Amino acid sequence: MSIISVEHIKKSFNDGIEVLKDISFEVKEGQVLGIIGPSGSGKSTMLRCIAQLETVDEGSIKICGENLVTDGLYASKPLLRSIGLNLGFVFQNFNLFPHYSVLKNIVDPQVSVLGVSKNEAADTARKLLKRMGLEGKENSYPCELSGGQQQRVSIARSLALKPKVLLFDEPTSALDPELTGEILSVIRDLAKEKMTMIVVTHEMAFARDISDNLIFMDGGVIVEQGNPKDLIANPKTERMAEFLKRFNEK
Repeated sequence: MSIISVEHIKKSFNDGIEVLKDISFEVKEGQVLGIIGPSGSGKSTMLRCIAQLETVDEGSIKICGENLVTDGLYASKPLLRSIGLNLGFVFQNFNLFPHYSVLKNIVDPQVSVLGVSKNEAADTARKLLKRMGLEGKENSYPCELSGGQQQRVSIARSLALKPKVLLFDEPTSALDPELTGEILSVIRDLAKEKMTMIVVTHEMAFARDISDNLIFMDGGVIVEQGNPKDLIANPKTERMAEFLKRFNEK
């Protein structure tokens, strides 16, 4: 079953520049879709359209069997909210509230979005923090944590809302190289648990190893998609070969 279906979506910003040009793909339940490509290729915009952080101009998006947008027409606000509860979004720059403790950053969304009690939310938060290797950090503030720790809190916050799909927008791009591994390890563990995910990343080896399907985007279009190992080992287009060459030279 396809848990996310994207059909022929297009997106332009106010300056008239078309950022997404006829994008289509599907993600089945329990799969990981990796998305790679140069900066400015439309990767993050496409992810934000799925998460309702941007709107599409044309095309259709279906999430967990519900129509988010059909031929450019959006569903009702109550349905949009219901659909949004199926998704968790992990940002590049963590997006934690700096004046909230780690525990409060995870508890408050559960109370406001899911309507659970503070005690139940706190219990869930502590279990997730332990799972993320952050036991004992409940009363710390984001500024007291490393970037890797902050991103793990961000992942715990998303998981606390019990989404069916996690969307990662370059989750390691704001981290020092030595902290990248701990976030990739968390995502690998989620993949082993068959968490449905879309991961936008610049980590080529990680994308190859974790993804069930891989998309290479450039200039607002999908240039290649398919088996990750095949795509990276034997790109069919000159553009993807050029992109991978630059990566391999780093």
